[in-house]
Amino acid sequence: MCKEYNGWPNRFTWTISLYCESLEDVRYIREYLEDIAADLPLPAMDLLGSAIAEVDWDHLEKVFSPAETEAEIETDTE
Repeated sequence: MCKEYNGWPNRFTWTISLYCESLEDVRYIREYLEDIAADLPLPAMDLLGSAIAEVDWDHLEKVFSPAETEAEIETDTE
């Protein structure tokens, strides 16, 4: 397991967060990575699959869920 990175559970999760602005982005990126991994030669599939498995997808979904985003906006405006 990887250690915390820039306030995120690990570097893999942090990296994916850079490309997300919404819950839909998180879900799209996960599906996209899983789809392309399935079409790669076995060594590359194993390597990408290992990286995908390290991402804390639940954490990303929580952070980018609409309810969480609205709560952050309310906190910022107070």
